Amino acid sequence: MTRILLASLLLAAPAAAERTLVEAIVVRVNERILTVTDLRKRALVRAAETGTPLSPEEIPQFLQEALDELCLLERAAELKIEVERADVEAAVASLKEQNRITDETAFEELLANLGLSRAQLEERLTTTITINRTLQKEVGQLPLTEEELRKRYEQEKERFAIPEKVHLEHILFPVKADGSNTQAQWERAERFVAAVRGGADFSKLLAEELARGDATGGDLGEISVPDLREEVARAIAGLQPSQVSEPFIIPAGVHLVRLVARIPRSYRPFSEVVEQLRNEELDRRYRQRLRSVVDNLKTRYVVELHPEYFSLEGR
Repeated sequence: MTRILLASLLLAAPAAAERTLVEAIVVRVNERILTVTDLRKRALVRAAETGTPLSPEEIPQFLQEALDELCLLERAAELKIEVERADVEAAVASLKEQNRITDETAFEELLANLGLSRAQLEERLTTTITINRTLQKEVGQLPLTEEELRKRYEQEKERFAIPEKVHLEHILFPVKADGSNTQAQWERAERFVAAVRGGADFSKLLAEELARGDATGGDLGEISVPDLREEVARAIAGLQPSQVSEPFIIPAGVHLVRLVARIPRSYRPFSEVVEQLRNEELDRRYRQRLRSVVDNLKTRYVVELHPEYFSLEGR
């Protein structure tokens, strides 16, 4: 095998015997290479796709993924995996559908925003299809039983916990900006509480207060206890269903709540999360198998990775 000079591509300078570095090779697998320029272009496309520039902390993983890709492309060549023009056209059509684009001009604008030409997009799609087909052959089937999924569900059940909820009704007696009516509204709230605790119907009293035009209130529905405002959580801490809280002050005025019901902490059922668990476990096994496949390929190929030559900007 013809060996490429490590870490760089060198050209002879005109009328001079010395050689000049013009482009550093950062990733190499056999005769396949990715230069600094190649990788910077990839970083720009990735940033356009995700909306977030590649950070220095992400560079090691970014370069590792590029190396893995070259290993898989080399393996694809060994397996004689080919991608037909129709496959690429179908992938382009799928991309348009995902982005809800029916107009060719709009599609070209999308590519421009990503920093891609049509030819570059098709090249990337060809690479993606090639890698996916290679992985299908190399990774193979990943059997997964319901028993294994149930075991994982029990082990990770807290992930699917549903916090305690409370069903609340409320009424707010507004306070003026200068606070001049705070005492009057407080006393009004106390009378409301006393009436409810004396047997009056909360909903009927609420309707009467709302009819006066200044109070607001109604059914707040079910709220997760961790999502409650601190003052509301304190107010209902010792309440039983159907009981009303003491009045309490919030920035908008004098507030009080009625506890309609408590919904105990529970868990999402296995039947509701089984597909999520299946996808997660298959993804984990897939990545594990992929890592094994790529690591094995690296022992067979001439592999070089030079992160020290890569930076996001020229220096």
